Amino acid sequence: MDEIQSLLTNVIPILIVLGWALLVYLILLWAASVLWAYRDIRGRSDDVMVQVLAVSLALLLPFAGLALHLILRPRQTLGEKYERTLEEQYLRRDLEEPCACPSCQRGIEPDFILCPHCHTHLRRRCDSCDKVIDLTWSVCPYCAEDGTSRTVGTRYRRAPDTQPVDVYSR
Repeated sequence: MDEIQSLLTNVIPILIVLGWALLVYLILLWAASVLWAYRDIRGRSDDVMVQVLAVSLALLLPFAGLALHLILRPRQTLGEKYERTLEEQYLRRDLEEPCACPSCQRGIEPDFILCPHCHTHLRRRCDSCDKVIDLTWSVCPYCAEDGTSRTVGTRYRRAPDTQPVDVYSR
């Protein structure tokens, strides 16, 4: 009997210290949950009343309030909402304006050769048929001119009733 009493005498202070350590740990965990709820709701809502409600839940109902906050909080953060709005605007603009300048992203007509806003060259005229074609095309789809058969002197044409002019002679 003396051994049990001496064992209890030695274990009780250890249990008291462990109890206090557990209590301090739970208080710190509760404070951290309140801080986390505050930071989380600030990133999810601009409404002050919603922020106060979320922090109050976590503060007044130590661990159940945090669970309620997780259930009731808005699904998206403010940053995610902003990105989604930008994406919707971009998609809507693509639907409304089928052609946009690759440099300034402003709307243009499909047959523009030059962007009227930033002066970026968008297309060129075919030397043979004078149709507007894309800058990246190596062959004109209207006349099949690839630009290799043209010489420097063919650009200059003589008037109908005059003699041919030799461009290269001087």
